[in-house]
Amino acid sequence: MRAAPSIFTLAFTAAIAASLLATPLTAGPLADAAAKAEAAITAGDFDAWYAANETLLDEAWTAGGLHFGNLVATTGDATGYGAYTPRANAIYAVGEPIHLYVEPRGYGYGDLGDGVSEIAFDIDLRLLDRSGTMLFEQPNFAQFVVKTKAHARELMVNLTTTLDGAPAGEYTLEFNFRDRHSDQTAKFTNDITIQ
Repeated sequence: MRAAPSIFTLAFTAAIAASLLATPLTAGPLADAAAKAEAAITAGDFDAWYAANETLLDEAWTAGGLHFGNLVATTGDATGYGAYTPRANAIYAVGEPIHLYVEPRGYGYGDLGDGVSEIAFDIDLRLLDRSGTMLFEQPNFAQFVVKTKAHARELMVNLTTTLDGAPAGEYTLEFNFRDRHSDQTAKFTNDITIQ
């Protein structure tokens, strides 16, 4: 049996539902889920509220498409979500590893059966000079796959690359994430200096 949500959670969900319903929404999955969550709160049906709230979160999660939250140059690999040490600058020695902490958002989930979902990305890398000329490209630079029993939304990816053989200069790293379960792509860039 599921525990009843706290008063704070109910008030927060009610505020979200009320705010969504106060805006002119056309019928659709997000509006329908918000209406069901509000009706369940009003009725005091916590199981229905939980189910409607999960649907509302899923619909809101994917509505904005694949994008990124935190993008941080770090001193090494993060040990978990939000557990990283930021790097002081973007100046690297020749051959020094470049570590990035990335929080993808709005990705899709693959259904593997038996209540297991998969989050999966293929990640491409391009190296550009500061004028935007492509110097190097590596499709499928990295793959990222997580299997989970819940629709995890606190997800982080460690990216590490080393530009062996690149002469001193200013560069832009461009990472393109291809979501295997939503057919969406999103990219970000990171400017670095090698000296």
